Amino acid sequence: MRRQPTTVVLLIVLTILMLDLTSCKGCPDSKTVSTDAVRSSSLRSPKCCASDLLPDRPPSGVVRLAIGGDSRDDYAKVLPWAFQEARKRGANAFLFLGDMEITRSADYHFKSQLKELGIPFYPVLGNHEVELLGLVRIFGGNHAVKEFKEDFLPASGINPAPLPNQVVYSADLGNSIHFIALDNVSQRHEGFGHDQLVWLEKELKAARAANKLILVGMHKGLANSPVTKHTMEEDGVNAIRDSDAALALFKQYNVAMVFVCHSHMYAAYSQDGIEIRLTGGLGAPLVKGLAEADGGFHHFILLDVPPVANRGALQVQLVKFPRKPVRDDKDETLEVE
Repeated sequence: MRRQPTTVVLLIVLTILMLDLTSCKGCPDSKTVSTDAVRSSSLRSPKCCASDLLPDRPPSGVVRLAIGGDSRDDYAKVLPWAFQEARKRGANAFLFLGDMEITRSADYHFKSQLKELGIPFYPVLGNHEVELLGLVRIFGGNHAVKEFKEDFLPASGINPAPLPNQVVYSADLGNSIHFIALDNVSQRHEGFGHDQLVWLEKELKAARAANKLILVGMHKGLANSPVTKHTMEEDGVNAIRDSDAALALFKQYNVAMVFVCHSHMYAAYSQDGIEIRLTGGLGAPLVKGLAEADGGFHHFILLDVPPVANRGALQVQLVKFPRKPVRDDKDETLEVE
C-alpha cells in the first residue's frame, strides 16, 4: 500500500522530533563534526565551470542528453525549468542522478512533474529514495526500491540487472551509446556490493566489444574525489574498496564519462584518467559557502554525442538556472548519509 501525503507530514514530524532528541549540542557526549578540509567549498576544481557552447538544437545524427540530479527541497523551482529547457534544446533523454524529493513517500510530487518532460527518463537511485529525509534508513528499504522501480523505471528499453534489491540497469541510447545506471546507496555502507560489480564488468565488456560509447550514472561520487569528501568515501572501508574496483573497471573498459551528484554543486574533474561530472544542481540547497565561481549554482548539463564516424571529444554545456538560488545553512558533512 502506498503512503498518502498525510503520512508524509507525520513522518516528517516524527523525524524532526527524533533529531531533536539526538542532537543535544550542549551535552558533553554530543558529537562534534569537524569540517576542516572536508567541505566541498574547501576543495576546488581548477576547471570547475568551463562550458562548451552547443547549438540551440542538436545537429543531424547527434544524440543530445540532459543530465542532472538532486532536486529535493526545490524551493527555487529549478526542476520544472530544467525539464522545459531540456525539451526546448532538443534533448533525446534525461538522465536523472537521484534524490527526487526530500523523502521517498513524497516522490508522487516528482512523478506528477514528469508529465511535463515529454522525453525518455532514466533515473538513478538516490539516498533520499531509501531514507527518511535522507537521514534515517527507511524500515523495509527493499520495498522502497521495489516501489521506485515500479514508479520510475521505463517499462521497456532497459536491461535490468538480476538484483531485486538494487536499482541497477543499462540502456542503449541511440545506436552507439550504452548507459549504465549503478546503485551505491541502497546497501547501506556496503558500496556497490560484489554481485553488482560482477554484473558491471559483464556489461562493460559487452559494450566495449560492440564498440559502444559508455556512460555511467550513479548518485554518490567515487571515493578520493579531488573536489569533495561527500562521496562513497564517507561510507567506510567496504564502500571505498568497491569504489576503487569500479574505477579500475571504468579505466579497463574505457568509459567515456561518469556522472554523479549527492553534493549540491557542479564540478568537472578526472580520476585516474576517467572524466567525471558532478552535477547536483536541480534544486536542492547549494553547498554552504560555495561561491558561484566554484560551482555553487543551480544547473543541469547537456551532452552532445556525435555519430561514431565523426566522434571526437565529447561536448558538455552547463545550463545555469537564471533566477535566485537557494543555499544551505548547514555543512553537507553533517548529513548522516
